[in-house]
Amino acid sequence: MHQRCLGSYKKIIIQSTVPLDTLDNGLEVVGGKGRSLSRLLNAGYNVPGGFQVPTSAYRKFVAENNLRSNILGLAKPAIGNGTASFEQASQDIAQLFRDHALSTEMRTEISAAYDALSGAPAVAVRSSANAEDLPELSFAGQQETYLNVTGSEEVAAAVKNCWASLWTSQAISYRHENDIDHASVAMAVVVQVMVPSDVSGILFTANPTNGERSEMIVNCSFGLGEAVVSGQVTPDTYIVDRQSLAVKKTVIGAKDQRIVSDGDQGTRMEDVPEVEKGQSSLSEGLLRELSELALSVEQEFDGVPQDIEWAVSEEKLHLLQARPITNLPPQPMQDVSWPEVSGSQLIKRMAAEVMPEPLSPLFEDLYLRALFDTQTWPEGYEYKGSQTRNFLKNFVIATVNGYAYTSIPIDGHKDWESFIGKVREEVGDIPWYRWLQIIFNPRDQAIEKGIKPGIRFLLMDPTELRHQWVFTILKWWRMLRRSDGVKRWGKVDLPTYLEGLERWQSLEPATATNEELLHGIRDLTVVEARYWHVLRRIIGAAKGTDMALQMFCEENAPNMGFASGTFLSGFKSKVVDAEMDMRVIAEQLRNNPRLYELTITTPAARFLRVLKEHPEGEAAHEAIDRYLNDYGLQVFNLDFAEPSLREAPLPFVVSLKALIRDSGFDVATRQNEVAKNRRAKWIEALKFFKGRKRIDFLRIYNTARINYPTREAAIFYMGKAWSLLRPFALELGTRLTVLGTIAQPDDIFYLTNDELQRAIAAAADGRPVAELVDQALAKRTLREQRQRLVPLPAVPPENKLGWAGDSKTFDTVKINDDDADILSGFAVSPGSVTGPASVIMSPNDFSKMKPDSILVCPLTTPAWTQLFPHATGLVTDIGSITAHGSIVAREYGIPAVLGTGNGTQVVKDGQMILVDGDKGIVTILEE
Repeated sequence: MHQRCLGSYKKIIIQSTVPLDTLDNGLEVVGGKGRSLSRLLNAGYNVPGGFQVPTSAYRKFVAENNLRSNILGLAKPAIGNGTASFEQASQDIAQLFRDHALSTEMRTEISAAYDALSGAPAVAVRSSANAEDLPELSFAGQQETYLNVTGSEEVAAAVKNCWASLWTSQAISYRHENDIDHASVAMAVVVQVMVPSDVSGILFTANPTNGERSEMIVNCSFGLGEAVVSGQVTPDTYIVDRQSLAVKKTVIGAKDQRIVSDGDQGTRMEDVPEVEKGQSSLSEGLLRELSELALSVEQEFDGVPQDIEWAVSEEKLHLLQARPITNLPPQPMQDVSWPEVSGSQLIKRMAAEVMPEPLSPLFEDLYLRALFDTQTWPEGYEYKGSQTRNFLKNFVIATVNGYAYTSIPIDGHKDWESFIGKVREEVGDIPWYRWLQIIFNPRDQAIEKGIKPGIRFLLMDPTELRHQWVFTILKWWRMLRRSDGVKRWGKVDLPTYLEGLERWQSLEPATATNEELLHGIRDLTVVEARYWHVLRRIIGAAKGTDMALQMFCEENAPNMGFASGTFLSGFKSKVVDAEMDMRVIAEQLRNNPRLYELTITTPAARFLRVLKEHPEGEAAHEAIDRYLNDYGLQVFNLDFAEPSLREAPLPFVVSLKALIRDSGFDVATRQNEVAKNRRAKWIEALKFFKGRKRIDFLRIYNTARINYPTREAAIFYMGKAWSLLRPFALELGTRLTVLGTIAQPDDIFYLTNDELQRAIAAAADGRPVAELVDQALAKRTLREQRQRLVPLPAVPPENKLGWAGDSKTFDTVKINDDDADILSGFAVSPGSVTGPASVIMSPNDFSKMKPDSILVCPLTTPAWTQLFPHATGLVTDIGSITAHGSIVAREYGIPAVLGTGNGTQVVKDGQMILVDGDKGIVTILEE
């Protein structure tokens, strides 16, 4: 909790005003704004004169009128339309301030300070809270500013109004959400002589959008700066090079209106003359002078990038405010290249779907090596041609700039074609009755001449075989069986995977040795890597059969609206089970009035703790625990540096609260509708296809139907090993932190395997490896920088897989222009929908998901499923026909277009878009 213990007010002599340049300028004395201005004045900068009313005067006013308990009692949310509102609380607290006058002593002191200003000038009366203008919490716009105030009585009234603005609904809500104790806040007030601004605005000494430290950004317009700060006008924008102070780019804004002083009191908005609108509001000379001034101010604040408010009056610059830029992104990478891997085409396939962000160093080192070491030769691939070996056994995943790609050898087809030719020669002499043994006993029969089942059977060309009619019939029946990989998953692969995890269940991290923890980390990585290969087979079977059904429909019934997404939807799945169980919890909370109020009014970050402490919350809390144990091991990202939903349940809580506010569509009813539509389309297809085509349709449909569901069932367990690995790693990280080898426990994920071994060896002697502190920090920073890159869909971008035709089989991303109004992607779930977009970039954004909107996101994994009850459509950057988003969209019966490549960059949050899940098109309908 962000809390400052201020103590209660005591009867002591308190000054109601202090000079603007007071040296007693601590945050708790004069607030964030006052502290900054005092420092600038004392450093000799041209800051408009004035005085300050310190926080002690606010506390004195509250204490003299016995308002503290009343204020804190009123500052509680009310529930309206399923949301927590502080509007009534704010109004009631504002009335308290209106009902109580400043003491005579306080009014006298404020009047005296104002009268000391030369000529009874117009002043700006500005709030300066003790919890604002912080690097992590800006509180920008939460409290009030009063401009063009003239007269001592008016100034005193404005001071009290500023105090009351500490309790605006937005300020109360902001503190509530950020867990800042209301009792800890207080308000100082800055009173400054008004600058009759000809031009005013903001300068950022670093680019706040992309973090570029070599650029300064200037936004300005005519008149008072409030129009720019509040976003009421489209200002001019200048991008200035810090080194040379040259203007790199100028964008002249519309500047339709400006704010000016309105006589003796207040301000008004007026139109800017037409002739001035297209003019630059700032001259080249003033822009350079402003840039030089800004760099100087930044140095005054210890080199921390600053957000500076300024004004120009009669060609003279005035500083009005300087504060740290809030949430400044890391410095972007320079001269980024995407180097090719010799002999390979790197493409985004399954790797990109489950590892969408740059990999952490330890994960990349351990997991990618484990993938290589655990790769085995599939049955039937014994031919040892060098190119075939490259095709089948390579670094399964390669990285470029930390991003994961699947590596496909460019020349892998050469010996592969020779291999297939040899297979076909061998199978040509096998009699038909031996095919019965191959087809129905593929693993148990010993086949003459070393012929094995599996992929060979599917690759054979029946036109080259004798007894073609027998082959055709047997192949038809064979295709109604589950693939060997699917059958093996339930009987062998999943039990083996879970047994591998069971080996480490009993190891207690706190009592384990460093060596045991490291051994556990490595072994669990290998267990998870083996399961990756299982998933590749399962997903391959699902994708191949799904695509076969889709291609059959496109080729044989192009105008009938038949799609694999329709025929493969509406079946029971883990996705639906999770949704049903979440709804049970939501109903449990909604049906208890006290728990409902608790859920609506408690910020998501604190909800589970508060629920556990509530006298009626035990049953609901236990239900949530069960849910997180059942479904919370699903990962947002396969990289073990990222926590699972159970470990970091905030996205779940956000979704649960949203479900309680608005239950969205009923998933059971929707499932029934989807299943009904599937059956209707299936009957329609049977009527449409005749003769052999009908038989082919049934064969292909049943093959897909049998193999398809296992995909989600298998991927549900992906990353389960990390629920054991992460506690081992974080315990080891804690020990290395105490020793001084790394700065914080999760820095362990930014070490390599060799570095970790070295650290453990040194720890055995009680020694830190001090240089690893900076090395881990540097690698963490590099990963954060890489997260802002837009990775190429393929490396190199042009297709070099000549043997793969147009490489359609391998695509998970389409190429679209950044300024396109129409985006193409993969049509994965049929139907069309128009609606506003909710652009959700990561689980941290789950709270931004709006009901009845179209979810636009980089990709989805099982942990994203909780957003679907409120989605009417889906658009992703990455993914194709068997991506998780495709399957879930079908289950929910919503149109989906996946793999647009840049959908999250092109589509803006709230924009109206049209999603056509039949054609794979997303159309932006408004700017």
